[in-house]
Amino acid sequence: MKPLSLLLAALLFVSCQGDPGPAGPEGPPGPAGSVGQAFEVEADFTESNEYTQFFDIPENIEVLDSDIITVYLLWEVDENAGDVWRVLPASEFFSDGAELQYAFDHTAVDIKLFMTGDVDLNTVGEAYTQNQIFRVAVLPVDYVESNNVDLSDMDAVMQAVDESKVERLQPVQ
Repeated sequence: MKPLSLLLAALLFVSCQGDPGPAGPEGPPGPAGSVGQAFEVEADFTESNEYTQFFDIPENIEVLDSDIITVYLLWEVDENAGDVWRVLPASEFFSDGAELQYAFDHTAVDIKLFMTGDVDLNTVGEAYTQNQIFRVAVLPVDYVESNNVDLSDMDAVMQAVDESKVERLQPVQ
């Protein structure tokens, strides 16, 4: 019985071998997947911190010299349309013509968010200085260029990011 089983197995194996034929056409491209990364921070700007907050870029986000970093400020929450984000730098102009600006700079390891302008920052009020939410996105320049990503449109930028992995960070003390 055993030799017969071995013979049948050998015949089955040999019968499955043959000319593989020509390769078929290339299939359609798969879904893009996430190529960028993002995180959120909440900042309080005060006279004591000179209207500046620093945040470390998470260790799990590698920033290359060629990467593009953009920052967005949660400007308002519209009950009908949802979150309204502004790309930095973002300015607010007051009735007297004074300007308040939110801006940033960065290295490969941290982000500096700050307020500036020709307005007395001590007078702008907590609506502008407290609990400000920012989203930081890191994207490869090749992806941005080849997909013509509008960096002023956070929704377009977030198409390259897995939003389920966006975490809220604490400021550096």
